[in-house]
Amino acid sequence: MFCSKCGTQLNEGSVFCSRCGTRVALVTGQAAAVVWQPEAIGEVSPKSRLATSLLAWFLGIFGAHRFYTGKIGTGVIMLILGIGAGLCWFGGFLGVLDEDRVEPVFGLWLIAGVLYFAVWIWMVIDFIMAVTGNFKDSQGKPIKKW
Repeated sequence: MFCSKCGTQLNEGSVFCSRCGTRVALVTGQAAAVVWQPEAIGEVSPKSRLATSLLAWFLGIFGAHRFYTGKIGTGVIMLILGIGAGLCWFGGFLGVLDEDRVEPVFGLWLIAGVLYFAVWIWMVIDFIMAVTGNFKDSQGKPIKKW
């Protein structure tokens, strides 16, 4: 038997879920085994899981998948970090080409590497969550539909 709200496995004869406290539906005096299906009650996002996954993989460094799912704030943060990484890398590259420059430019490359690594890890986690159907849109609804 499973809880109709959270999906937790219940003990035989349980009246309430031990995890979320939801009352279990009774069928002929016994607790019913109900499997939670978010599609049946309209709790699934209308966004495409395929589109979210592809955007996360190919343009995730710029937060495109977050803009698509309505998470504008974190999308802007990813965009700023991604652009910042690119500008630091490009600035370091230009500094190497400048013969009159005395100070080392490797600090810019280090900053670029740290920024890029942070956004890349964030992007990979979002991609894995999107592919497995655990990524949620801005309203907290899971993106399940391919």
